[in-house]
Amino acid sequence: MIILHTIGYGGRHPQDFVALLAQANIGLVCDVRAEPRRAYRGIYTFNPEKESGPLPRLLAQVGIAYDWFPELGNPDRQDPEIRAFQQLMIQEAERRLQRLRACVQVMRVCLLCAEQDAQRCHRRIITAYLTAYGYSVQHL
Repeated sequence: MIILHTIGYGGRHPQDFVALLAQANIGLVCDVRAEPRRAYRGIYTFNPEKESGPLPRLLAQVGIAYDWFPELGNPDRQDPEIRAFQQLMIQEAERRLQRLRACVQVMRVCLLCAEQDAQRCHRRIITAYLTAYGYSVQHL
């Protein structure tokens, strides 16, 4: 059985965040935020135009790769019911999950978003689809 991990960085100190990932032997952090430029502890985490940022550098220090998955981002952060993302997944789950499923086959993966509570985050929708494919999910 393939285990997929998820993590929310909100409220975590960067070193504690990285330690959790390292303890779980994560090889790739998959950023599923629609807007990765959002500040993390006062710094921008990722700049898609430059394909770099403080978060990928922090992860690289402990041998963890980083990739942004815009196709799995929640398009409406103001919607507490996450309806827009649910609708997108109903219509296009197979296409939106294709790249992520390929990564999970070759390394330990962790989905990243800002919300620490996975049940209040769109990660729960992503993982619900993946459990239907037989994956096991562990929230860090």
